[in-house]
Amino acid sequence: FLLGVQGDASWIHQLDQWGYQLLQPTTAVRTRVFTTITHLGDPMILLPLSILIGILFWWRRRFIRGLQFASLQLVGYLLVIAVKYSLRRPRPEHKLIPAHGFSFPSGHTFATTVFVLTVAALIWPHLKRRWQRTVVGLAAGSWIILVMASRVYLRNHFTSDVFAGLCLASGWWLLATAAWQRIAQCR
Repeated sequence: FLLGVQGDASWIHQLDQWGYQLLQPTTAVRTRVFTTITHLGDPMILLPLSILIGILFWWRRRFIRGLQFASLQLVGYLLVIAVKYSLRRPRPEHKLIPAHGFSFPSGHTFATTVFVLTVAALIWPHLKRRWQRTVVGLAAGSWIILVMASRVYLRNHFTSDVFAGLCLASGWWLLATAAWQRIAQCR
């Protein structure tokens, strides 16, 4: 996605147009619903929530787990900001709600993906039945997809921005959790 956006590739424009058309028409009710959904992925909500959960782990004397949870979101969001400022892609025109900063990648999608994957990974070992894992998997995937759709519908991001946010977050989460597991094995 990065190279496609940087090179102004035609497939990026086609993807962006496809996502926009998929989420039409624009109505007042849909705008209210997607505005509510987009707040469920706001990094300014998920980052403090992640820190709060990290503190809860510390309070329960699970220091490493608390540090891991909070740092996944905090360090990850610094990664998003670095990518945003290195590429400086402007946001789409005609936004339905205000949005500031650069467009690529979607910070909402990134924060939601990292948060949801981390919470799901924390509760997964406690899910003993297949239906429980199915419900958690579907809920997690739905939350991420709905936030992605909300960002495109509200015209705060291009479709390629939200897919890039998803890919970057998934990669970051896999890399960071693998590193934490490696560190835990060495202790």
